[in-house]
Amino acid sequence: MNRLLVEIGTEELPASFILPALKYLKERFTELFKPEKVSLYGTPRRLTVYLEGFKDEETEREELVFGPPKSVAFDEEGKPTKALTGFLKKQNASPEEVRVLKKNKGEYVALVRKVKEKRPSEKLVEQFEEILLSIPFPKRMRWTSSRRITFARPVRWIVALLNGRVLPLSFGPVKAGEFSRGHRFLAPEPFKVEPGRYEEQLKERFVLADPIKRLEEVKRGVEELARKHNARPVYPEGLLEEVSNLLEWPFPVLGSFPEKYLKLPPRVITTVLAHHQRFFCLERDGKLTNLFIGVSNNEPTPAVREGYERVVKARLEDALFFFEEDLKRPLKELVPELKGVLLHPKAGTLYDKTLRLQKLINELCGAVSCDEETRRHALEAAYLSKADLLTQMVRELDELQGYMGAVYARAQGYPEPVARAIEEQYRPVSADDEPPESLPGTLLALADKIDDLFTFFKAGELPTGSSDPYGLRRKAFGLIKILDRKGIDLDLERFTELYGRFDELEQLKEFIAQRLYSYLEGVPTEFVRAALRAHGPARPYRVVRSVRKLLESAKDERFKKVVESGRRVHRIIPKGWTETRVRPELFKKEEERKLYELIKELEGRELESPLELTPLAEALVPFFERVKVMEEDEALRRNRLALLKRAENLFHRFAHFDELVLKEGGDVS
Repeated sequence: MNRLLVEIGTEELPASFILPALKYLKERFTELFKPEKVSLYGTPRRLTVYLEGFKDEETEREELVFGPPKSVAFDEEGKPTKALTGFLKKQNASPEEVRVLKKNKGEYVALVRKVKEKRPSEKLVEQFEEILLSIPFPKRMRWTSSRRITFARPVRWIVALLNGRVLPLSFGPVKAGEFSRGHRFLAPEPFKVEPGRYEEQLKERFVLADPIKRLEEVKRGVEELARKHNARPVYPEGLLEEVSNLLEWPFPVLGSFPEKYLKLPPRVITTVLAHHQRFFCLERDGKLTNLFIGVSNNEPTPAVREGYERVVKARLEDALFFFEEDLKRPLKELVPELKGVLLHPKAGTLYDKTLRLQKLINELCGAVSCDEETRRHALEAAYLSKADLLTQMVRELDELQGYMGAVYARAQGYPEPVARAIEEQYRPVSADDEPPESLPGTLLALADKIDDLFTFFKAGELPTGSSDPYGLRRKAFGLIKILDRKGIDLDLERFTELYGRFDELEQLKEFIAQRLYSYLEGVPTEFVRAALRAHGPARPYRVVRSVRKLLESAKDERFKKVVESGRRVHRIIPKGWTETRVRPELFKKEEERKLYELIKELEGRELESPLELTPLAEALVPFFERVKVMEEDEALRRNRLALLKRAENLFHRFAHFDELVLKEGGDVS
């Protein structure tokens, strides 16, 4: 069984770079070798891929080489022309090897050639530098005289062993060998790698190479130390993963800070310790204590603990000063100062945004029929929503925006719904986050996202590729999530009165359509496209609801009938036909009358499922059998097309069924 181990040894990589880099390396190595098993190891100082069970041998594949068209290759008597003989000479082939194959819309002569493929290991030697240069690091650096060789951090060594023998890989000046390094401080000496014992060898040298095992060890050590002090650690999102990728061997260290800092809001303390120092706060009985745990990459000494405590105390002292100073100024006094904070040259100031938010709240209240008290709370929250951006605390810790506004609002006696709405205005902040819980918070969060989308698109700040400086993809995704979870059927077109029509409006709609595809990830794209054509991207809730109803209905055998009927009706109606006025006195067949009566009945109902259109699908069968739609008599023809247009409009309550393809066997995609 073939085995290949490749380790890229580096200076300390940023924690967030490690797992994406390993994922990319796995994809590239798997594509080359197609192994039975892939093991990934990654620490701040190494990225390693270990493959087992693959073939490393030359292969042959057949390749078609097309020549001239058949009409050019042979004369009228079927004999080879100069064009064919020239082609055969160039390919060193005989007339007996010629085949005639279809290509595009014509027939061409062709030869089947056997092409030898290099061994995967040979391809790796050729492609290794390109693979490393293609790893999608957010940032790269140069450390040699070459302007071409870049990496996230300087590469110091490479191990490349194929069945125990060195594979001649290289990256810039670094050549592959068989020696790796252990822990930078605890076992820095080079050692000869034995691929079958790689993980064990590193563990002997104070390196936990497996990211999952290292994370588990960090968690175990932190929780064990916390239990000794009758407490439990607080795990902010992503902190455990980040800490485990900042080190190679974890050493938990207990620290403390003066209890006076516990008067700070809890999220201020966890933000200072977790997000800025990568420390774990400890809580007891649901309340924060003045204890914390840091995780060192070296054996801790009293000086390490004292250093941790000194930094934490200084940061908390600053936070306490900011907090006490901010409380001296009412939020409402800060709002006029937003006139001096430019949001965007084409979007005005934050004060202008505040006024737009209030207008949007009034519009949204009309859309969701909220009561007067909810409207009042939402409007007050909108007025105060950006004031905390001028507080000293948020200027220092900008991730606390919204939260600190709510803290100060409560301290200044504002109603709880107002404070809560201020706190919830940015939710959901990620794909995994939940929407706001309160109605005023929901209204403010919707208003904030709608304003950003319309304002920045109007200003020409469209996201491009990986560039999205204003977080508009996240805002659109959050907007869709709120509308979906809260069941709000909002038409985004209604806000064009506030923002006016602008050149990028259609691009905004297409942008929201793309976010709907992302939101409905895992759903066949045909279903999303069918619902989008029916409702348009300006009605996100209707699109999502229709897609889910289509998916549920597709499990029922009756759905096939509905799809077939919808597709047939669509094929018959001329493109651009809009007439729906039906004149019953022109009916000549009983099937027309029955279909008309059924359509009127269905039009008067709130249809909850495409399956409720099954009677319509069944009624269309005898209609198409006995009624000639494209009648020579213009009046009859127009009347029957209008009748079918009414039927099509019923189908369009859910989707454009012509987008759905009936597979063999009756399944729909």
